[in-house]
Amino acid sequence: MVQKSSLMILDEKITLLETSLERTAEQLGDITAPVMKRYYEIHPGARASFREHGLGNTVKLEAEMVESVVYCLMNWLDRPQEIRIMFGSTVPHHEETLHVKTDWFRGLVDAAVHVIAQTIPIARQDERNLLEEIHQGINNLIADARF
Repeated sequence: MVQKSSLMILDEKITLLETSLERTAEQLGDITAPVMKRYYEIHPGARASFREHGLGNTVKLEAEMVESVVYCLMNWLDRPQEIRIMFGSTVPHHEETLHVKTDWFRGLVDAAVHVIAQTIPIARQDERNLLEEIHQGINNLIADARF
């Protein structure tokens, strides 16, 4: 049996993730509204923080944050170090300076993953498993960034 190289496996995973994200975009378009709806349902206290830090343009800040989370999900597989740097600097700063709870960071990732997962057919367990792998990796990174 021929063993696949790690580069081939990475390419397959990236293709699988792209399939999931393209399906989500086709079905929902911009996912900001459903992600933020889910997020605020679970973290209602974060709404005031978004209003405060949005400086009069909460919708723009929400869109930027969702875009940032999607960027991290999209690039976790092939550029995890970049994502580590992003979270490593932003989580402590937001927590200490802006009083944004780490759980709120994780909650936004959770909400985005939830919305994306809703568009994955039940039969596509490979896509679900990959999304969960990425989700767990980013959540672990957020937890580690606190220290």
